Amino acid sequence: MKSLTTNYEKILADLNPDPFDLENDKYSGVFLPVPFEEYWESHPKVMLVGRETAGWNTDNGKNTIHRVLNANEFGGIEQIVKDATRRYLNHLEYRSDGRVKTTTPHSFKQYFFKLARELGVDPKGIIYANLFAWDYNKTTPFDRPKYELDEIISISNQLLAAQIKHLKPDFIIFAAGNKGKDSIIRRLFNDHFEGYKTTSVIPGKLWEFNAGGSTCFRIAHPRATHGHQGFREEVISRIKRYLEEPGLLESQI
Repeated sequence: MKSLTTNYEKILADLNPDPFDLENDKYSGVFLPVPFEEYWESHPKVMLVGRETAGWNTDNGKNTIHRVLNANEFGGIEQIVKDATRRYLNHLEYRSDGRVKTTTPHSFKQYFFKLARELGVDPKGIIYANLFAWDYNKTTPFDRPKYELDEIISISNQLLAAQIKHLKPDFIIFAAGNKGKDSIIRRLFNDHFEGYKTTSVIPGKLWEFNAGGSTCFRIAHPRATHGHQGFREEVISRIKRYLEEPGLLESQI
């Protein structure tokens, strides 16, 4: 894990302050996943990528973009990373007997636990990542001014690329939505890997492709209705088929 957190520190050190309106800094703490020990024992290794943390990733309202920039200028980026990875390890709740609590009203977490259950993986064995490393005012930064959003996307993609390279998931499920997100995903793999190879597309519903050494899927956010439920199920079915018939997967790479 040390190599991953050191990489986080180097990436955050390059955060450009110029695009940000620090007078109206409503960004969350930076979101930095690290694996539980169970991840390394999991088969398959699965990464589920959401959109952003939507407010829960801030302690006492003090974790802002300005805090990262201040740490870069005066020292303390290591502490920023320690705080963020500690918060990540608390994203799961536990029952009184120490087991992971798998009931939740939140659609994203419901899909997270469904993946674990259907694939026979410990919930602590699935890595939860995000397309955006920050939320803004408890919602998406996608509507921020262009130059500000570009910097958020650039740093977020670098962080996500570091996670993929370090964790080497067998399957990555991008469940961050489809509107405007495919271009960010393409940028991720074009900029930090050797591009991507599409294997199938159902427009607006399901995109399957190979990239970064992983079989990847892009679906709508788990809260989406209007027929999207079936495609969430389809992703699980495809993963099961690939696990049962390794030759089928190899033929698409």
